[in-house]
Amino acid sequence: MSEMDVWISKFRTEREFDGIKEGTIKKDIDRLKVFLDYSFNRLNKAPDELRTADFVKYFNYLENERKNTRSTQNRYFNLLKVFYRLMRIPNFNDFADESRERKRFNGYEVQHYDPIYPDHLNEILLKIVESKSRTKFRDVVMIRLLWDTGCRVSEVLKLKYEDCDLSEGSFKLKNTKTKEERVVVCSKDTLYVLNNYLEYNIKKGSKDHVFQNLSGEMVGKAWISKIFRNAVNELKKDGKLPQNKKLVVHSLRHGRAVDLLDKGTPIDIVKEYLGHKSLETTLFYSHSQERKNKMLKNIQKIL
Repeated sequence: MSEMDVWISKFRTEREFDGIKEGTIKKDIDRLKVFLDYSFNRLNKAPDELRTADFVKYFNYLENERKNTRSTQNRYFNLLKVFYRLMRIPNFNDFADESRERKRFNGYEVQHYDPIYPDHLNEILLKIVESKSRTKFRDVVMIRLLWDTGCRVSEVLKLKYEDCDLSEGSFKLKNTKTKEERVVVCSKDTLYVLNNYLEYNIKKGSKDHVFQNLSGEMVGKAWISKIFRNAVNELKKDGKLPQNKKLVVHSLRHGRAVDLLDKGTPIDIVKEYLGHKSLETTLFYSHSQERKNKMLKNIQKIL
């Protein structure tokens, strides 16, 4: 086993002990490999030998040679904080403190997508309905439920019959990103189409997934992202969606947050409903440019 593999193995062991999901661990290890490769092969040093000047060189490397965006560099920064903490090595602390003082990473936030609004959502749903896909009915129901609940895609895809109250339209989410169960609800209209869809499912046991592929297994996350993206791209070509709007499946969650806040739902309630670990995440939506623009228009009307 190489020195690099030894560090990766130690990191994996610690992350597994913390109960981090396998998918997250793999993403972290992919980034960690970039760092370790630079450390061993460019600096000829092990991670416990690096000092502040070395970390400065590394982040310059990410920007100038790898052409990573600031948001991506921020992910590397956060990863290294975790890595050095788990390895119980203090080397990164001075660099982290200095970076905060220089505001190099602290508080850096980039909006990667726009929220979706009801009129645009209806256009997307209609476009999917008009497609020739054999699963268009299921896909529309999934998107409707994502919009109503504000769930992460994985949370809806993992729903099983035992998690659903199909008479009241409430759903218990388990194994969430924050590791805390929560309950979400949907509208009566969405509940009606959901129950219609369920009549055609292949498997209907309590442990079976609500949204199934043609083999009765859980729908893959990539599929719903692809369907949504294709509909958005076609609508942009048709001039029915603005070209400058970046709309992805996660825009449904973003849109739900903004919609609830616009309707006067207390921010702490929105935080709990969406399953945000920190109030700061919810505050990001409350301070979004879209809400500011709406408020300006409302102020203009009463002037």
